[in-house]
Amino acid sequence: MSLSTIGKERIWILLVVLYGIGKAFVVWHTLGKYGVNALIYLVFDIGAAIPYGLATARVVIYGLARDWGRVRSWGVIALVTHFIPDIYIFAVLREPPPLLVDGLVFLIVIFTIAAIVGTISQIRKRKPTNPQS
Repeated sequence: MSLSTIGKERIWILLVVLYGIGKAFVVWHTLGKYGVNALIYLVFDIGAAIPYGLATARVVIYGLARDWGRVRSWGVIALVTHFIPDIYIFAVLREPPPLLVDGLVFLIVIFTIAAIVGTISQIRKRKPTNPQS
């Protein structure tokens, strides 16, 4: 069984959305008392997850095809949408303990590095293909 590129993109977007729902539960339990509304966070996260999932899928697809112009374009979209939920958190966060802020920044950096490394490894481990297959 072989999934089309569009099918793979849809599966990836679904996984990113499900991950966002999980993050909203964590935000609710850890940041609610500091002014972060988990439902609003979920809206930002799911709203960003769809273009983020599409963009990261396209970065890999076009990276495999060695179409670096499209990789850069979709990479910018992925980078911007990656940070939208985090921007919301820091915009509304009220009087958090410094250790909590340090932990948030640390997690954002770790997840950003993991996303970049994961994307690069997906591109490097496969041979070039036609992005339409």
